[in-house]
Amino acid sequence: MTTVLCEYPIPKSHSCKLYKRGLNDIYLVTTERENYILRVYRRGWRNKEEIGFELELLAFLHEQNQPVAYPIARNEGTFTTEILAPEGMRYAAIFTYAPGYAVNDNLNRKQSYILGEQLAEDPFYPSLRTHKLKGDLLGT
Repeated sequence: MTTVLCEYPIPKSHSCKLYKRGLNDIYLVTTERENYILRVYRRGWRNKEEIGFELELLAFLHEQNQPVAYPIARNEGTFTTEILAPEGMRYAAIFTYAPGYAVNDNLNRKQSYILGEQLAEDPFYPSLRTHKLKGDLLGT
């Protein structure tokens, strides 16, 4: 993981530990100043273009002051790092760390209400429709 982490403008890590294994492998990266999340995408689940779209969308939402964990660009400007794993090519990205806890798949009534309220009040959707994201995965 050291060869991946050195590609990003983050402080040297103290540790990089598997946080959650699921659809992707999620690692908690701890540095002197703050924590980060390293996501290693499962091989064959999404291609590089689809991953790039997801990361660009999250970066756009962050630029619109939306409360999202967003990807950090590599030193050379892109978001993804290719990893040649035993099973084949995988992609990795570093994200800011969002404090709190995961809500899993089942939102309770209060969480659902807060999510709906946030989406209804924030004006990011019109901006998203007029912003030109790379790729045409929005279908607009």
